[in-house]
Amino acid sequence: MDRHFLGISLALMTGVSWGTVSPIGRILALKGINMVTVTVLRTFLVVAGFGLYLALRSPQYLRTSLKEQKIFLIYGILSVVFTYTGFLFSLKYLTVSAALIIHYTFPMVTLLGGLLITKEPPTPAQVLSALLILVGVWVGMFSGKEGTQEISLPGILWGLVAVLGLSGQSLLGRETSKKGELNRNSIIFYSHVWGGLCLIIIKTFTAGWADVSPLSLVNWGYIAIISCVGSLLAYAAFYTALKYISATAASLMCTVEIITGITLAALMSAEFPTLREMAGCTIIILAIVLAAIPPRVFKGRFKGAPRQNNA
Repeated sequence: MDRHFLGISLALMTGVSWGTVSPIGRILALKGINMVTVTVLRTFLVVAGFGLYLALRSPQYLRTSLKEQKIFLIYGILSVVFTYTGFLFSLKYLTVSAALIIHYTFPMVTLLGGLLITKEPPTPAQVLSALLILVGVWVGMFSGKEGTQEISLPGILWGLVAVLGLSGQSLLGRETSKKGELNRNSIIFYSHVWGGLCLIIIKTFTAGWADVSPLSLVNWGYIAIISCVGSLLAYAAFYTALKYISATAASLMCTVEIITGITLAALMSAEFPTLREMAGCTIIILAIVLAAIPPRVFKGRFKGAPRQNNA
């Protein structure tokens, strides 16, 4: 299979898997469940399940150096503390459609960061895709007379926290994948360990733990779904995709999460997007097609044609 197509397919799988999180997170938020509690339990299930799997099948991935653990700590803060918590809190204040629109400003942030950190210049298609996403965000969130009146500032701020986390881990994942320094199994496990420990400390000294025991089996089931699908499956596919495509391309392809999230939200809780949100999402989805264009297509397109040898 073509390496670029494989990377694109894995990034699409990531977006679909992440798409299960938003409608379930919205349901839990509307029930009044603390989002830090959801994130801690989600992280605990990932660590317990995946840790047991590694211990039985691949214990070598549990043995790491102190230098690697420092990198895993950064991963944990970016993924669990910033991305998980920020996105779930944004669902507390915003509809699924609005939260996803804010969330998908991250490809533009990743593109800019890629120029500075991974030194990977984007293709013209990726630049156009990122610009289309910004247009889609404006149309979906702020256009029309009622646009700014319906937007919750806390929801936007929490959404931006998630954007910073997701962009950061995209760039860090691409950089480590290029160097071949870390195994994705170790990244997934230890990032959840460190991120979970950070949130446990935060929760202990803020809200406490009294809200855990009243959780129903249904709510535990919801948390288990986003743990297995939205975390384990999604991140396994995501970090593998970064071996074959750039962080910018992977980030743009993950926008398929918007389609999945909005569709599931309509089916699960009858939360339908507004026409403005639909228009914004449609523009963002167009970026997916552009992001799928392999970089090699553009090689030589913007350079002068080589002179023929007439000798």
